[in-house]
Amino acid sequence: MSRKESLFDLYLLVPIFCLTLISIVFIFSSSNVVAYDNYQDPFFFLKRQIIALSISLIIFSIFIFIPLSFYRENGALMIIVTFFLLILVLIPWIGKEVNGSRRWLDLGFFNLQPSEVAKIFIPLYLCGYCLRRKEQLESSWWGFLKPLAIVGICCCLLLLEPDLGATVVLFMIGLSILFVGGAKTSQLFTLGFIFLIIISIFVYFDEVRATRVLSFSDPFDDPQNTDYQLLNALIASVQGGIFGMGIGESTQKYFFLPEAHTDFIFSIYVEETGITGMTVLFLLYFTIFFRLAHLTSTSFKRGYLLNSLFLLSFALIFFFQTILNVFVNLGLLPTKGLALPFVSYGGSSAIMNFLILSITLRASWEFRNNIK
Repeated sequence: MSRKESLFDLYLLVPIFCLTLISIVFIFSSSNVVAYDNYQDPFFFLKRQIIALSISLIIFSIFIFIPLSFYRENGALMIIVTFFLLILVLIPWIGKEVNGSRRWLDLGFFNLQPSEVAKIFIPLYLCGYCLRRKEQLESSWWGFLKPLAIVGICCCLLLLEPDLGATVVLFMIGLSILFVGGAKTSQLFTLGFIFLIIISIFVYFDEVRATRVLSFSDPFDDPQNTDYQLLNALIASVQGGIFGMGIGESTQKYFFLPEAHTDFIFSIYVEETGITGMTVLFLLYFTIFFRLAHLTSTSFKRGYLLNSLFLLSFALIFFFQTILNVFVNLGLLPTKGLALPFVSYGGSSAIMNFLILSITLRASWEFRNNIK
């Protein structure tokens, strides 16, 4: 097999390497106080993340050599694995419950989050479906509804955990892939409207999530209760100023801001590095996104539909999760549990990020070397 182009795309790998370094530094910085208080070891979360990153690199090294045809031909297997994990986590004595949500499978050395698997395997299945059933997808409701049923079942299982953030991300990615794959705009708008109604009903009848939406509308009306997390996230961001308080100098990590090393690590990062650090972080994310957008567009124009859909999937996963996490941290969206890609603490998130990175590099390499 001739290699005219390198398998490793530095426009992607360099910024992701920088994000990983930022992740290591700020997971320790944001978690050492809580880790020492709970486990008498300030390096507790850092060590677990390094283990997850080690596993991630092993998985990356394996999957980068698997051709795209494997995913196209094994879509059913990915669906079965996803459904199995999403059902397994709902079983009370198997799924691990944290803060009222049953989202994790305890594997000992790290917790596996099935929703992270779903956010990758379901889009990969949809990419293959769009290639195999393109004419049916473009011409009939039946061709549109078949993959939609898969997405709908996954969304229902995610809502049972409950994990509203992952549900919204998965649905948005699914619709985007089907749109590029050939689905009609009228179908997408109809489905999007129905989904919005369903989510609104779910939030309305769920007291916790309804409270989050109401507190988001005014983050200062109940600072000691419903608005506590958002208010402290905003305090952290404001305290950072232009140059930040210095790495390790955050005050909000001292038991003020819950989930400081996971969903709200962005706030701690801004508190310690300021607008300057935030600008650097955004430049890294924009570099990755624009590179993915360029690769997606180029592969599509050259007739590599499967490659372009795979590249689009990673771009959408990356873009939606980054935007939603940042907006939540800045109080522009109601609080929800979504990790900041390649930065937040989390074994499942790290492993699945590097898994889809390997698939992305493979997709880019194949079309740049005219491999179909």
